[in-house]
Amino acid sequence: MFESFKIKKCRICDNKKLYTYLNLGNQPPSNSFIKFLNKKEKKFSLKVKICENCGLSQLDTVVSPKNIFKDYVYLSSSSKALVEHYKNMTLEILKVTKPKKDSLILDIGSNDGITLKNYDQRKYNVVGIEPSSAAKYAIKSGIKTEKIFFNLKNSIKLRKKYNTAKIITATNVFAHNDKIQDFVNGIRNILDFNGVFVIEFPYLDFMLKENFYDTIYHEHYSYLSITPLNYLFKKFQLKIFKIRQVNLGASGPALRVYIKHNDNRNYRDDGNLKKYLLYERKNKFQKKGTYNKFKLKINQINKDILNIIKKLNKKKLKVGAFGAPAKGNTLLNTLKLNSKKIVAISENNAEKIGKFTPGSKIRIVSDNDFNQMDIKYALLLSWNYKKFFLKNSNFIKNGGKFILPFPKPKIINK
Repeated sequence: MFESFKIKKCRICDNKKLYTYLNLGNQPPSNSFIKFLNKKEKKFSLKVKICENCGLSQLDTVVSPKNIFKDYVYLSSSSKALVEHYKNMTLEILKVTKPKKDSLILDIGSNDGITLKNYDQRKYNVVGIEPSSAAKYAIKSGIKTEKIFFNLKNSIKLRKKYNTAKIITATNVFAHNDKIQDFVNGIRNILDFNGVFVIEFPYLDFMLKENFYDTIYHEHYSYLSITPLNYLFKKFQLKIFKIRQVNLGASGPALRVYIKHNDNRNYRDDGNLKKYLLYERKNKFQKKGTYNKFKLKINQINKDILNIIKKLNKKKLKVGAFGAPAKGNTLLNTLKLNSKKIVAISENNAEKIGKFTPGSKIRIVSDNDFNQMDIKYALLLSWNYKKFFLKNSNFIKNGGKFILPFPKPKIINK
């Protein structure tokens, strides 16, 4: 049974003045794929608020992470594009940090071990932190994995067991923490004095510019930008020293941010922190008006997508969807789409095939089965892998067309 509560203050700066700028209605948790259609679903408010002090965007409702991650069907390694992405990331991190033999390398939210597989386990002490059911896949492949949530209390236990860490990564999981201050305090405790903490997250600016509102779901408690993060790290004597944009992350384009201890002089500042803080101030990231404009754009996008699907349905053309990421469920449920309008969803993650999407109750099938269904158009839910699918999917090779939802809905093919 899912548990939830409403937030009363900002999770980074404790300010109580929070302004609601987007209301996506009541939705089930996005990763709660259904095995049986008669299953009753619990739905929760999906509203986003902006803190008028530090500028953090955050959900108004926290659904218990213990419930969300208990039966978790997201497996990172099912995406070939993501496998390649994290391989390149680890090479970059090793270049920056130059760890010595036997150095401890931690990956928080390690999922099926996608990132840690890239480190030489004979050379380094590689450990994953993964509370969800995905941990079993990492353990099966020989990666040492602690099946716990990361927080200060557990970081003290981990430090006693493994010592301090030279490299800590948290890709696409930093926003999954309600108690984000406690999390960062845990990082400060276990990060070696010469260590580096690397986070990767979908940048709020991309969402505002490109209208990627589907990245909003109950698993993502916060929608991150540099100003509130800088406030947070300074609070715990940590410092951002390197920021770079990456075009592909687990939820779309992302920022990769490197953090060190305040007093550590071993890593040179790349100058990007100042640039981002200035950019966010100039573009009014802390002002209500910025988010009201965003809301108007979202309303228009929703109308445009529904119009495209309506016209195709009227012509008796079958419409499917491509990819079944958690974020796709925000889009499907906001648009109130169901199996009458979207006949099936193509997916290659075996954990999801045969199940139904939460809320919209659309059947998920294998790529092969999807290609046998005479579907001519597919709403591209995994839009962040657009280039990869246009080049490699049999659906496109066989003459299918994608309905691209963002930044502006349109029909595309190769």
